[in-house]
Amino acid sequence: MKKKRLLWLSALLLMFGSCSTNDSITESVLLSNVSHTECENHSLRTRANDNPYASRLKLTYNEADQTISGEYINYMLSCDYTDAGIKIEQDADGTLVLNPWNEAENMVDCVCHINIYFTIHNATKQNYHLVLNRRIATVVEQDGSKHQETWTDYDGYISFKDQNVITIEL
Repeated sequence: MKKKRLLWLSALLLMFGSCSTNDSITESVLLSNVSHTECENHSLRTRANDNPYASRLKLTYNEADQTISGEYINYMLSCDYTDAGIKIEQDADGTLVLNPWNEAENMVDCVCHINIYFTIHNATKQNYHLVLNRRIATVVEQDGSKHQETWTDYDGYISFKDQNVITIEL
């Protein structure tokens, strides 16, 4: 009798420990088709309010494929770059973090602009918390104390419910 009760309790615990209908298993977002244009608009200028080469991010949602096609337009980088692209991370709370990157051989005093193209797969939601170009630095104060600071080019929410194309001015 004790063995039957023990088996029944074990089965009951296994059943309660399994996934319920409220649990969801979501796939991580994936990045593919990353490419970029060649260096354009060589300039000694830096970003200014009247800059005709202001950066922006254009995202196009395709619900049927559950993809987001992206263009980082006028990404500014050093003229001597050797490669560039974009990385994606998904924080534990679902926040999408897009970080552009570039490699350069030397620091030169000119900049150019490129467009970076990419596709995000497994975009199963129509609303996202999006962070673009998140940089975290440890700051050491004059008294020797340290703290971390975070900078971003964009930190906000996007929704594809009413439109499938979103453009963010940076």
